[in-house]
Amino acid sequence: MKKKMEFRYENGYLPKIAYHLAAGNKDKFLHFSERQVSVYGPMTPIQMIWINERVDSIKKEWAVEMKEMNDHLGRI
Repeated sequence: MKKKMEFRYENGYLPKIAYHLAAGNKDKFLHFSERQVSVYGPMTPIQMIWINERVDSIKKEWAVEMKEMNDHLGRI
């Protein structure tokens, strides 16, 4: 009897893809995109939308953190 293959990450490599896309790390973005496809199969449109929404969320979070840091330092 064939054992069901269990994957390590609930969302696969999608969070890593989103992070590196937001950070502008093209090489790592491509690496994790290839890993996602090789392990979990081709990405669906829903997964691509999830990545885009997560990238937007990450960038907004970083903008807030940058503003808080600049306010703390007294910078404009």
